[in-house]
Amino acid sequence: MTNLSNINNSIYIKNIDTLLIAMSLSSKNTVLLKKMPSVSTADVMRIFLTLIIFILPLTISQQISAATLKEQRQQYLVAKKALEAGKIKTFTTLSEQLKTYPLYVYLRYNYLRPRLHKIDDAEIKAFIRSYPDFISIDTFKTSWLKLLIKQRKWQTFLDNYTPQKNLKLRCQQLQARINTNNDTYLLEDTRTLWLTGKSLPPQCDTAFARLYKSQLMTNELVWERVQLAMESGNTGLANYLSKRLNKDYKYWARQWVAMHHNPSVGTKNPQFPDTAVAREILLYGIKRLARQNITRSLSNWQTLQDDYNFTPVEIDNVNLVITVRAAKNKYSKAAELLDKLNPMLDSDEIFHWRLRTALKNNDWQRLYRWTKDEPPEIASIKYRWIYWRGRALEKIGDIEKANESYASIAGERDYYGFLAADRIGAEYKMNHHPLPADPEAKNKISHMPGIRRARELFVLYGDYRARREWQHTLISMTNYQKQIAAQIASEWGWYDRAIFTMGAAHAYDDLELRFPITYLDEIQKYANKRNLDAGWIFALMRSESAFMEKVKSPAGALGLMQIMPATGRLTARKIGMKKFRTNDLLIAKKNIALGTAYMKEMQDRFNGSYILATAAYNAGPGRSIKWSPKKGCKEPDIWVEQIPFNETRGYVKRVIFYASIYDWRLGHEVIPLKQRMNTIYPYKSKASQIPSTIVCFN
Repeated sequence: MTNLSNINNSIYIKNIDTLLIAMSLSSKNTVLLKKMPSVSTADVMRIFLTLIIFILPLTISQQISAATLKEQRQQYLVAKKALEAGKIKTFTTLSEQLKTYPLYVYLRYNYLRPRLHKIDDAEIKAFIRSYPDFISIDTFKTSWLKLLIKQRKWQTFLDNYTPQKNLKLRCQQLQARINTNNDTYLLEDTRTLWLTGKSLPPQCDTAFARLYKSQLMTNELVWERVQLAMESGNTGLANYLSKRLNKDYKYWARQWVAMHHNPSVGTKNPQFPDTAVAREILLYGIKRLARQNITRSLSNWQTLQDDYNFTPVEIDNVNLVITVRAAKNKYSKAAELLDKLNPMLDSDEIFHWRLRTALKNNDWQRLYRWTKDEPPEIASIKYRWIYWRGRALEKIGDIEKANESYASIAGERDYYGFLAADRIGAEYKMNHHPLPADPEAKNKISHMPGIRRARELFVLYGDYRARREWQHTLISMTNYQKQIAAQIASEWGWYDRAIFTMGAAHAYDDLELRFPITYLDEIQKYANKRNLDAGWIFALMRSESAFMEKVKSPAGALGLMQIMPATGRLTARKIGMKKFRTNDLLIAKKNIALGTAYMKEMQDRFNGSYILATAAYNAGPGRSIKWSPKKGCKEPDIWVEQIPFNETRGYVKRVIFYASIYDWRLGHEVIPLKQRMNTIYPYKSKASQIPSTIVCFN
């Protein structure tokens, strides 16, 4: 006899070699046994039970109810609705079966948070301990801490307190320490909280009362807070604090507040002594005046420099503020001021205003002088700097050197790199480098709790809830992990997260991940129907929403192509779309139909101009009309660079640049930027009506 098992009483089966067992698992998970010789009915039952015990671990996923994610999702939604309806017994029964489901934590959170006052502290702490990476755990803990304060459980509050941004809680932590006689470093911590330019909540008053009575509270400390208040423009706080100052400090506090209200008078022939405090107030005043009156600020600043011993750093700082404000206001002497700036102050912002000032004045010699040296090590301006150096050289007649500048960046996948390639007739370099596969890393990241939660929220809702969970999980990742996460998101069809995650990882060379092809049938359909450029549609959609179907901007624009409800309603009427509702803009097919119709309307309105139509799509047609030349014409790259709105200027560059990348991604012939960037004429001019001798004003 052969020993088969030792469960309960040992089972011995005769003629085991002749035992024929045919076993299969049906949909109901029953086990079928064929007849076996020399085996009694009792033995068969024992064999049956024994084999079930052995087989069960291998078939656990088929034995447990709601075992598949699909079933768990449905059960989760039912449990959530039960909780919202107040059917706690049903909710409890359902949620108990979902402990392995990624979104179980949301059920627990939504159950516990409104019931904190009824739940034992130990259970609350256990929840916090179990889900330290949960996106709402800080909110949950803050609610609990507030409750502990209300319940006057000071020690429990302190035992569970962690550094908070919430000012009230920070003050209440000091209060709790007072109430529990925990005085270690109490005054020092109170001073740190007190020393801010912001007004603080009344919960701080008890702790501050102790600070005011201590030796730490000095005129110098109060003055330090006055400085912070004035830097924040909080004159009310500065006035309040001045009451705690001695006579000398109180005088200067009042002078500073007066300077805030009338910097023109305050900086004109002041009678202040040449002290550090006086100079600080005068510097504040002259910077404030620069925002109000450039001419007067320049005049007063020159006088102040003659009368007061400002440091070189202070002088440079004021010159920078006045110069940038002059350039923004198109002040007539802005170019001269930009010339005089200390080269050590070169930055993206300074180059931006030098470029815009030179283009406004058609001053190519000055632009070349500003760009002839190598650009500073600032990645955001390098290609822009070199391209406009080339344009300046071209304008002043040095074609050979201009082409050298263009050639140095023509191989870059960049808006200015593509423009430079167009100037010398070079082909675009896409420089596509796919991320390497890493199955092990992908498996680990796929199973991270936050990623699993984001996945489920994406499947269930596909909206901001999923995006928030995803972004929260990225915070703790390395750049390499983010790259893998981007691959995962792309495989799920979650293209917006792939795009943003690649950006967060500073990984820009996998163009398949960064420029996905999605909604292709609909886009191609309307590209053909409306005689639009598919690459342009893709580029605009990526710039508008990064392919988020259910998204609403702060301004109220909706869906893939970010259409305002009023625009959607009017466009729907024009194309005969019946029974339009605002929520239709969150449906991909309808959004694309309306968005492409509006693109076509803008392109027709602006005589086929891609850049005017793109600017109009972003900022409204009225602004494209306003920004068009009143006479003559403008070269397109110059016109784009002079768009007044930072957002629209960047948007137009991105869309035109991305359109060429999408040509490549679609397998189409890549349309050069120069073909999408035609000369800009006065609004409503038609090419056939424009004299061939027209002069462009640049």
